Amino acid sequence: MTTLPLLSAHVLLPLYALTLLAAVLVLTAVRRSWRWAAIAIVVGALVGAVLSWFLGDVLDVLGVPPTWVDRVWTGVVCALLGVAVVGLVRGGGRARRGRWTTRVVAALLVPLALLSGGLAVNRDAGLFPTIADALGQSHVPPLRLPDDPDPGSSPVDAASWRPPHDMPSHGRYGSVRIPGAVSHFHARPAIVWLPPAALVEHAPELPVVVMLSGQGPGAAPANIIEAGRMATRLDAIAQRNHGLAPIVVMPDQLARASNNPMCVDGPLGNSATYLTSDVPTWVHEHLHAATSAEDWAIAGFSQGGTCALQLGAGRPDRFGSWIDVSGQIGPVLQDREDTISRGFHGDSAAYGAAQPLRVLAEGAPYRDSAAFVAAGADDSRYGPVVPKVVAAARAAGVRVTERIVEDGGHDWHTAGVALAEGVEWFMHRTHLTR
Repeated sequence: MTTLPLLSAHVLLPLYALTLLAAVLVLTAVRRSWRWAAIAIVVGALVGAVLSWFLGDVLDVLGVPPTWVDRVWTGVVCALLGVAVVGLVRGGGRARRGRWTTRVVAALLVPLALLSGGLAVNRDAGLFPTIADALGQSHVPPLRLPDDPDPGSSPVDAASWRPPHDMPSHGRYGSVRIPGAVSHFHARPAIVWLPPAALVEHAPELPVVVMLSGQGPGAAPANIIEAGRMATRLDAIAQRNHGLAPIVVMPDQLARASNNPMCVDGPLGNSATYLTSDVPTWVHEHLHAATSAEDWAIAGFSQGGTCALQLGAGRPDRFGSWIDVSGQIGPVLQDREDTISRGFHGDSAAYGAAQPLRVLAEGAPYRDSAAFVAAGADDSRYGPVVPKVVAAARAAGVRVTERIVEDGGHDWHTAGVALAEGVEWFMHRTHLTR
């Protein structure tokens, strides 16, 4: 049951049809009270519009503005709830049995409307592909690391490597625990994707992409695989390049979904040291990974994109490339005062020093860094950040590629498309594309 696909039309369309049927039955039963029904529908739709505006635009409860899908479905759900109220209050028909039947259907319409609206909004965002994802459970099994037949041998250069006849046709991914030996950061399990070229004997030394999810309800490394469909996208990239692709490591930079250490070292956790020290150490100990900064990229979506900007600007010695998809302009919690108080021990100077545009200006010129900066065309909150980041990075000497995803909002459709394109961009930069 937990594997039920929540984004599938085969699941959603029957639910929508059942909800519509329940609403039609209630409206048919209360046709003598059609004025009340009409008033309930109009008032419900207006309440939904106000609720969407207040929660999404005024209180900003999710950190992103509602999409038109969110707004429409909020209005539809509230209108359906209005119909349910009329059915419960007015009943239907003169017979007692008819009234009770109408009230039962009206009562069922309430959860059906809420479930239909919730799943429609979820499909628009692409956040929870299954019930297990919504419950915070991951389907990602432990990673089976490839055997190293000759650990003392010299690394194989990817440029001269040729795929063997028995190379797998797909990559392999799974969860691993990367301890916070230096940072003492209590990260949840990471996910690692290995391209086919990494799964054979005498595997070549491959570039690495450290890829981060966003922050918010249900946020976890598994979002990248499940909501972003990254394993499928990466397999397609590898197949176009004879099995070659970067190793993609998806660590947890949050510790828990509701936490936001902002990829700095502070009272909310030493996330920066975890990503720049503990994660690379684990990668070098367990995988055939390149060592130079030019062969390492930091990537992410939303809060993860902000982290990519921060660490790409602040640690060019570790990450020579960064892929920022729909990130913010800098680390932030609720507002500036809250960020300084909870994230920087009340030290406004430390907060200022952590702002990536300032870091870029002070670290210029960046002679060997490159960036891929992207957002959805319909992302009204974080889309306008892109030109500011692009301008600051170029002024600092960073070679920047800008990408706007058509018909994309602040969602996993945009994230999946742009992160995969960012990986291909990085492959060209590291001469891995054939």
